[in-house]
Amino acid sequence: MTTDRVVVIGGGIAGLAAAHELHSQGHPFLVLEADDRLGGKIDGGPVQESGLAFDVDMAADGFLARQPEATQLCRELGLGDDLVAPTGARAFIWINDELRGIPSPSVLGVPFEEESVAASGIVSTAGLADFVDRIDQPAAALVGDASVGEVLRPRVGAEVFERLIDPLLGGINAGNADQLSIEAGAAQLATAAREEGSLREILRAQVAANTAAAAGPVFNGVKGGNRRIIDALDDELGHAIRTSTPAESLERDGGGWIVRTGGEAIRAGRVIITSPAWITSRLIAPHAPEPAAVLGDLRYGSAILVTFVIDKDQIDSDLDGSGYLVPRRQGMLTTACSWSSSKWDHYNDGSHAILRVSAGRTDDPRWVDMDLADVVATMEAELVPTIGLRGKPVARVTEWRNSLPQYRPGHLARCDRIDQLLAESAPGLTVTGAQMRGLGVPACVRQGRGAV
Repeated sequence: MTTDRVVVIGGGIAGLAAAHELHSQGHPFLVLEADDRLGGKIDGGPVQESGLAFDVDMAADGFLARQPEATQLCRELGLGDDLVAPTGARAFIWINDELRGIPSPSVLGVPFEEESVAASGIVSTAGLADFVDRIDQPAAALVGDASVGEVLRPRVGAEVFERLIDPLLGGINAGNADQLSIEAGAAQLATAAREEGSLREILRAQVAANTAAAAGPVFNGVKGGNRRIIDALDDELGHAIRTSTPAESLERDGGGWIVRTGGEAIRAGRVIITSPAWITSRLIAPHAPEPAAVLGDLRYGSAILVTFVIDKDQIDSDLDGSGYLVPRRQGMLTTACSWSSSKWDHYNDGSHAILRVSAGRTDDPRWVDMDLADVVATMEAELVPTIGLRGKPVARVTEWRNSLPQYRPGHLARCDRIDQLLAESAPGLTVTGAQMRGLGVPACVRQGRGAV
């Protein structure tokens, strides 16, 4: 016996986007989420005892607007009028005990004009000379995939890479840019690397083309926080969503599938799996052992986000910017600090500073073994030299353990292989979401809807 129903495993943004597409097309569906809440790595809520009259994001507070999928989804959900752009204020790097502005122009943290790099003071005289020597050197076009470090260290030098590129690209992924697939983790730079010639001229052309084509902001957020996207999807789809319902196993059922959960057998014509890779691997292993092994080998990074709230007059800095990044050799636990009350107008109540401070890298997992009170105390102490914190802030801790898949070189080719083998040995099973082709909100929305 088969059914036309599609079962979606995982109620994060990829799974909910798939369900939204199924709903839009009139297909019957059911979403199974193991947790007691929807949203996966998108969440928000109050900062208790802070005096704030609104919720604050607990993870991503915005998304790329020039990848249109998340923006379009918001419009379809009736949130179009509440899309907002950040203030556009500049960002900083904490280097040698000082906040220094990130050079502009740049592409994903890669600068290409020596005047702006020199003016920033982020690299030494020797590092600047090394950058100038390399940025115009013609390079062979990249074939296939490689790590960001393999491609860019020879083109910009060690200091620019370690003080600018790695803090951004490595920090976003709680990983290390020397191990990050340029194809999967920095597609715009991969496109540049596939051209022969001077990196400076290639990036200049990219920026010029993007500027000419630009319409609207680079980033968007939702007034009130990204959690509103999840709540809107829940309102639309809640009739066909079950939380606290983990998928335990998959069985063939003629031309369809049976999803077993809590002693119940749920029949489906198709199954879309968006759960983390280790769960997906277990579910598909009896039917597709090679894809299961590939997914089982996918490593995840862990991060922690501490949201501090304090009166603005208890900080020496005017917080005129969006925040700062911390290179790994600066000796701090902190990897980034977002000045949310400066970055987003909807977080600015005129009296409170909202600081979202992150820690965690695959090669620096110190926080995982620390008492949470010590993590908070360390981060708080690190705000003293960087922004002149003088008072005692209220803190909210959000742990994201094993939350960020690490895309190693060859990742997209492995994803293609997974798709091929599933089509051959387990037709009707689709694997998608952050474990596959992108962990940003637009990428997950694109994958979820594309799976349908």
